[in-house]
Amino acid sequence: MGFIEKAIEYCKENLVMAILIAGLVLFCLVLVVILIVLGHKAKKRRKALAAKPTEKPQALPEKESNTPLKEETAAAEQIPSVPKYCMFCGKKNEAQATFCDECAGKEFGDLESYLLKKEEKQKTREAEKAEAAKRAAEKEAAKSEAEKKQQAMLDEAIEKEEKKTQATKKPAAKKSDVSLGNVYEENETDKQAKYTGKWVIFRMYTLGNDQEVSEETYFFELRASNGEKLLSSEEYNSYNGALRGIATHKANIARSNFRINQTKKGDFIYKLMSGKNTLLCTGENYATKARCESAVESVKRFAETAIVDENVQEHLVKIPMEEDTTPPTLPDGCNGKWIISSEKTENGETTYSFELYANNGEKLLSSEEYTTYIGAVNGIATHKTNISRGNFRITLTKRGDYIYKLLNGNGQLLCLGEHYKTKRLCQNAVESVKRFALNSPTLTDSSITK
Repeated sequence: MGFIEKAIEYCKENLVMAILIAGLVLFCLVLVVILIVLGHKAKKRRKALAAKPTEKPQALPEKESNTPLKEETAAAEQIPSVPKYCMFCGKKNEAQATFCDECAGKEFGDLESYLLKKEEKQKTREAEKAEAAKRAAEKEAAKSEAEKKQQAMLDEAIEKEEKKTQATKKPAAKKSDVSLGNVYEENETDKQAKYTGKWVIFRMYTLGNDQEVSEETYFFELRASNGEKLLSSEEYNSYNGALRGIATHKANIARSNFRINQTKKGDFIYKLMSGKNTLLCTGENYATKARCESAVESVKRFAETAIVDENVQEHLVKIPMEEDTTPPTLPDGCNGKWIISSEKTENGETTYSFELYANNGEKLLSSEEYTTYIGAVNGIATHKTNISRGNFRITLTKRGDYIYKLLNGNGQLLCLGEHYKTKRLCQNAVESVKRFALNSPTLTDSSITK
């Protein structure tokens, strides 16, 4: 067996070792090839350097023996260096000059002209700024002068007004003046101080025949500064309701929603109406219209400045004893009558109202005023509708008697009935209204022009 055959047999038996030996041989071959290539390149480079002629360094010029080395160095340092960038546009300076080729042909031509023009522009801008500052200062001075003049005029006007006020203000009356009849009027400040009154809220209790006390309703009164009662409200179910009622009364008092009417007895009474023409409250009875109007003016003055008294007053009302009274029996088919009447106001306007009477002539119901005749006719229809629905409410007043109220579908007051001593009499009146209202005809005074 030859050497090759033995090697093949060895490789078959030791495959891993054979692979390692083959790899090592291959690596050595590659390394040899690389070394040969690098040597060949180095040989070519040496040949090229050998063929290139050598350049001798230029000899330095001979220096004069009388020029010191330090002076030559200083002179070299004083030579200005060539700028690398254009002094105008900032581009890279290829021409080795102050300006590039593009900027060299412009109007400034060189650095000196450029700097001169730049300085002139700077001076121009500074001159413009100085001029603008001067104009602003002049404008501010003119404005300040105008403000001074305006303030002087205002001070003069205030001084004149103060002198006028002092001249018109009258001194307090002295005893000697009163004796001579020279009574001075109080100024407006003193009057205003006296107008401060109070809104007093009352909690009304009822005392029954069994001597049991129960809380029922609230109402409020407007009192003058001297304690005089100017206005008394209707009853409310809660304290908050009374507070809202005060706000409503103040708003309608400020709008002067008053009406002055003459009663059947010849007295005068004022009524405070809401914005929806419903009754809020009625005043006291006055013998003359002038006194009633004076009462309205007092209500206006005090209502504006009055404060709400936080101390709720107690008001006890005793329920009256019922009387054994039997209401009269009315025959079937009996009719009363609705009568529409008119009244002329001081302004020449005509107002209309209506009343419901029983067949015996007793007045059962009175309406509020309407501005037109057709409004009164429609009002009767509205009253009939709510009477048929039984929209009545009987309440005990703060004076200890009973009164019925006719309400509309929204709970707003349509009219007030008369005052009755007992609840049974008030209930009888309600039944009479129900009986007569639906079947009674509507009549009109002959004096009314429709």
